[in-house]
Amino acid sequence: MGEKLPPLPRSRLETTKQLIKVILHHLLFAALFFWGLNRFILNPVREAQLGLPNSAPSHLSASHLETCAWEHLEPHVGFLNVPPIGRDEFLGRQKVLASALDDAGVDAFIAEPSASSAYYANISYNFHLSERPFLMILDREGQFSYLVPKFEAGRIAGLNMVYRDKKVIEWPEEESPYQVLANATGFSRVMLDEHARFMIAAGLQDAGVQVVPMTESVQSLRAVKTDAEVAILRGINSFTLELVASMQKCISVGMTQETVLTAGEALFSRAGVGEGYWAIILFGDQAAYPHGGKQGKTLGDGEFVLIDIGSLLHGYNSDVTRTILPPGGKVSSELMGIWKTVQAAQSAGFNLMHPDTVCSAVDSASRKPVSEAGYAEFYTHRLGHGLGLEMHEHPYLNGANHEKLKVGEICSNEPGIYVTSEQAYEIGKQVGFGVRLEDPVLVTEKGGVALTGRRAQSPYEP
Repeated sequence: MGEKLPPLPRSRLETTKQLIKVILHHLLFAALFFWGLNRFILNPVREAQLGLPNSAPSHLSASHLETCAWEHLEPHVGFLNVPPIGRDEFLGRQKVLASALDDAGVDAFIAEPSASSAYYANISYNFHLSERPFLMILDREGQFSYLVPKFEAGRIAGLNMVYRDKKVIEWPEEESPYQVLANATGFSRVMLDEHARFMIAAGLQDAGVQVVPMTESVQSLRAVKTDAEVAILRGINSFTLELVASMQKCISVGMTQETVLTAGEALFSRAGVGEGYWAIILFGDQAAYPHGGKQGKTLGDGEFVLIDIGSLLHGYNSDVTRTILPPGGKVSSELMGIWKTVQAAQSAGFNLMHPDTVCSAVDSASRKPVSEAGYAEFYTHRLGHGLGLEMHEHPYLNGANHEKLKVGEICSNEPGIYVTSEQAYEIGKQVGFGVRLEDPVLVTEKGGVALTGRRAQSPYEP
């Protein structure tokens, strides 16, 4: 049996107790420090970045903005009750394309998964591009085919495609897919979709197939919209404008850009069209950068809110921009004058959106009011772009495009003036700013028609 250790001297025992107390005191202090750091500094920063409610007043939270805006938006959900493109229209598109190919003297049109494959055969964007080619093929006789990796044939066969008849061309991994295609079809000259990758063109040429670019006549097939397409685009863009108008009624000074971003996503999702949501939310001087500045900015007094926002309905895009003020918000008379200049620029472009008007002339007309106001150098982008299955598609309203507008085309009309804080000081202004207004416009025999249903009347009436 071992000997018992002698008891510690009293002085050493007291010292040990004091040491333990000091250690516990420091541990408690550290725990309180890190709790406070997380609670009052880190969490609010994270929540602000995500637009989540935090310790700020509840009326500044994303959930409050969503709830408030939904009361105004819910009556307009009916705009989205539009049927998708029907089977007969897809087949009609294929027939028209086949005729255009015959006129162009090519054997077939070839596209990868893209807006073109969605347009002609309803092949979903969800089938993504990979290093292995998957090609949609429509020949001049109207025969629909697709080239697929042999091991993917079963999965691809399950895609929701539209065709009268289909031909599946499978290629094994040990062979060139392009040579397999050339041998199976006998094509000597094909037209390639404008978005197809270079490797597709190079592979076909190596297999002895001549590749030609899309002709203007084929390109215009997607640019000119059918009644069914117009109905979808009108529905989603009208709803998008009502969403912006609903948020305008509820936005408050003190909210962050991310709060508005989060609420916008929630509102589209509640309406059933959240997939495809995107937005650019910019306050004050951050709007001087057309496609976005820094995150985390809080809305202050005397600042505009620029909302550029959209989503998808049956694969078709909305794209609407408003520069607004919250209820009771005010800006300087100079900033209000700039807002009205942008409104005048949009009107000038809108008034020229008639059939047979040259695209560059529409762009030029929108610049005149901006130039007369002394801000020509701060209108830094084209007037607009086509809108449909792609956010930006043919035709483009810019100074280099000398094509003429056609009945049925849809283009955005979105002039803007953008002055950074650095530029503002140089021209005698106190702070930077950005103002943009955007509506998609349908070209009709009688002129342009805003697919949003109305144009902005003021920063309080989007």
